Amino acid sequence: MSLVPAPFLFRYSIPISRIDKLPRAKAPLLKLPKTAEVPFPSSMESTQDFARLSMAWNSNGLAISVTVTGKTDWPDCSPDSVLKSDGVQLWLDTRDTQNIHRASKYCHYFCLLPVGEGADGMSPIIKQLPVPRASDDAPEVDEEAILIESEADETGYTVSVWFPTESLYGFDPETYSRMGFYISVNDRELGNQFFTVGEEFPFQSDPTLWASLELAAE
Repeated sequence: MSLVPAPFLFRYSIPISRIDKLPRAKAPLLKLPKTAEVPFPSSMESTQDFARLSMAWNSNGLAISVTVTGKTDWPDCSPDSVLKSDGVQLWLDTRDTQNIHRASKYCHYFCLLPVGEGADGMSPIIKQLPVPRASDDAPEVDEEAILIESEADETGYTVSVWFPTESLYGFDPETYSRMGFYISVNDRELGNQFFTVGEEFPFQSDPTLWASLELAAE
């Protein structure tokens, strides 16, 4: 048996569909089609696949949607403890820097929670965090400018987010058609679903372990 996880043996470059009519004028704001689904390379290691990922882009921003199924209870989320909550962690590098081990000002880190905000605790949460060990932090984002929506019940949830161009420092898809990307979906009941390698590698802080997204013209 190999001591090196299979996903570590490859460098991933994944095409992302361009969908110009995003975000929509009414809810749901994204409603991404089946063609926008993005596979988790970690599935080659026969890990749990309880989360589905869909992505799209256009000149105005980036759309990401995650659906979690198979739960037997409501998501456990707290705005005071986002890293220990059920939800999604995202890393984005608007320059797809693959040759430095410490994040630059183009590297962003966000936590998305499907519930936990609002008077009834049922509104989604987005929170920007600094990338650990970064050589230079990304500018602080106005989280009010980011659109986030969710649906949740005791069987699972969907959380979707639209990052407008101005919310991601350096995001210029017409000039830079590649982005660095990593995602981790964390659930106290179902476990963790990593995009490629797991926590035996420092993906939280090392952009060379992130995949590349190709922002396809069509």
